[in-house]
Amino acid sequence: MDINQRVAIRIKELRKEKNMTAEKLAWYSELSKSCVTYAEKAQRDIKMSTIESICKGFGISICEFFKDFK
Repeated sequence: MDINQRVAIRIKELRKEKNMTAEKLAWYSELSKSCVTYAEKAQRDIKMSTIESICKGFGISICEFFKDFK
């Protein structure tokens, strides 16, 4: 599994945990809904700036986002 797929899985986990729609996450992240959807489906390489924005939308740090990555 590549890093984009692992990030996508983490986004899905956090959205489910926080009971957020992709649209709501996009709003809080200040991203377009399509950007969030692409990241969640691992359809494109995910920029660190996008991950940073998504973390902001979730109200977590980047460290917390990547805490279970090895």
